[in-house]
Amino acid sequence: MKKIAILSSHYGIDFRGAEFWIKNLKEHLKGDFDVEVFSKFIGSYKNWISADVVVPVDGRWQVFFCRLLAWINRKPVVVFGHSGPGADDKWNLLCSPNVFVAFSSFQKDWAEKYKLPWTKIVKIPHAIDLTKFTPAPEKPNRKIVLCVAANTPDKRVNLVKNAVKLIPGAEFVAVGKGNPIQASFNEMPGIYKKADVFCFVPQPWEAFGLVFLEAMASNLPVVTANDPVRREIVGDAGILVDNPENSKELSEIIILALKKDWGGKPREQAKKFSWEKVTEKYEKLFEEVVK
Repeated sequence: MKKIAILSSHYGIDFRGAEFWIKNLKEHLKGDFDVEVFSKFIGSYKNWISADVVVPVDGRWQVFFCRLLAWINRKPVVVFGHSGPGADDKWNLLCSPNVFVAFSSFQKDWAEKYKLPWTKIVKIPHAIDLTKFTPAPEKPNRKIVLCVAANTPDKRVNLVKNAVKLIPGAEFVAVGKGNPIQASFNEMPGIYKKADVFCFVPQPWEAFGLVFLEAMASNLPVVTANDPVRREIVGDAGILVDNPENSKELSEIIILALKKDWGGKPREQAKKFSWEKVTEKYEKLFEEVVK
């Protein structure tokens, strides 16, 4: 049994992409692997340093001190690029983890430029549980545009809100911290089922966006920003907008998405990111790191 220690001070408190990623990893990576989460970095040091692999999630100084302690104790460190291309993950790469995991091809190419020679870069995309997020058998034609994201500047929820205001008869629904609606993970499948289009236009440095997979698994077409990461995730299951800051342009794209018959394209795109496929990549990664 290989023990994987994940260090996260926010796990069980916040419900952001990284915390959901940990939850899903614990559920799906079984068999020869034991995944344990530690919320106290110093207080639980003797426990997590005994693991076969150490995974710091909080970034910055946690990664630095974790790498130092793991080096002293000869433990491999794996860092996942939750921060996305930018200063935080540059720092994480300079801390020289044994492996840095990128969630997209674009992020992998970016990381190759900043890594130290001995750090290995691998790509493992986020994954979706296709049994939890499923299409609605039927839905009323209410033109509901859903955005799932924390209401922070980098998530740009207001861009979607302002665009939907320009669409006659459309209803904007925002779910997440800082929005009128905050829901538990177990409530989210039902929320996606009520929507007609999913629209989320984060900043280009957004590492991935699990919510895109959740929406597509629910067979919702996606409207998002035209950047390399979102192109890789969405494929032909949605429409990309060049200037999401332009409310009129964004609203016109949303209207196109509402009018188009998408068939099962979004769901088919989500199947490319199923846990059944991605789990094999995690197993291979940790097997190689522990050798």
